[in-house]
Amino acid sequence: MSAARKSLSRDIVTPVTIVTFVVSTVTGIMLLAHWNSGLVRFSHEWLSVVFGAIAVWHLARNWKAFTGYLRRRPAVIAFALSLIASVAVTAATAETTTGGGPRAIIGAVTGAPLAVAAPALGLTPEQAVEKLAAAGIVATDPTETLTAIGTRAGLGGFGVASLLATSPTETP
Repeated sequence: MSAARKSLSRDIVTPVTIVTFVVSTVTGIMLLAHWNSGLVRFSHEWLSVVFGAIAVWHLARNWKAFTGYLRRRPAVIAFALSLIASVAVTAATAETTTGGGPRAIIGAVTGAPLAVAAPALGLTPEQAVEKLAAAGIVATDPTETLTAIGTRAGLGGFGVASLLATSPTETP
């Protein structure tokens, strides 16, 4: 490849890579935080595809250097650990068609009566009532769900579960 063509491809690919990486990162954080997710989902998905295509192009263009990394033990360990961590996070946060995953667990806890949810959060029902009272939340009926208690208190069920799961020295 000529020097001019090599420079041109770097002059184009590097800025596009930087922009798609930054936009993908920012929109990914916005999606994670559920902030304007309807507005950013489309750009996040498609710019991530563009970023991935550029990454594949870069890998193909630099295959010899990449395979050199695979001859070094620390690099192989880093690749393996990042792959394992990625698969583990994906598996732990995956939503299945049967409704599993973290969302289902949180839904089950927040939809459960206080008497059932408290032990799942490491408390007796009495301790849970005391902890809620200390936070200014009235919860006297142990058959009332965390969602009902949270709705009345303006926290939602997840807010109540978070409060109950927080140790006395932590701030929810």
